[in-house]
Amino acid sequence: MTAELARLPMRVRPHLGESTDSYIRRLARANHLRPSYLHGFLCGPPNWFGKPLLTRLAALTGHSSDGLQHALADASSPRRRRKPAPVRAGWPEVLADQLRAARDDAALRPLPLPLLARRHGISRRALRHALTLDLPPTRSAGRRGPSALSSLQPVIDAMAAHGCRAREIWTRLMNEYDTSVSLSTIIIYLRTRDS
Repeated sequence: MTAELARLPMRVRPHLGESTDSYIRRLARANHLRPSYLHGFLCGPPNWFGKPLLTRLAALTGHSSDGLQHALADASSPRRRRKPAPVRAGWPEVLADQLRAARDDAALRPLPLPLLARRHGISRRALRHALTLDLPPTRSAGRRGPSALSSLQPVIDAMAAHGCRAREIWTRLMNEYDTSVSLSTIIIYLRTRDS
């Protein structure tokens, strides 16, 4: 017999295009929980560090699974990957750059969709598309950009120097630095760092 999950007392609405991890951190803070605890609870056994289950998140928040899937950019796709965009012939490079800038702006600060669209000079429909789907790669996509850990390397190195293991580093990054990085990425970084 499975017990039904009770809703959290504080209800938090997801922002359109927000990542699942960002929403979980906001939800945890509003309900006075550690983000790593809530994330692990939403993933459930046996893999406490994987992708959170949308059905569990819906039960805890009181929002429908469909509503969460529509609002959260990575809800129905693997961790840190956006939903694939349909193939379009000839994306204008200027528009793609504007959409990327708007998507980055939305990730930094949660603003309403109309305000973001006005701010970047694009339509709401195009902005919604940019927030939920992949954009075509830039012309300079051949060269590799900074890794997901580039800004966190000094922090991770300091934790590793104090004897922290990968799971503890993941937990501290989530709770103290308000950052989500997959556990496997941290493990790979620690292995390559030590070799």
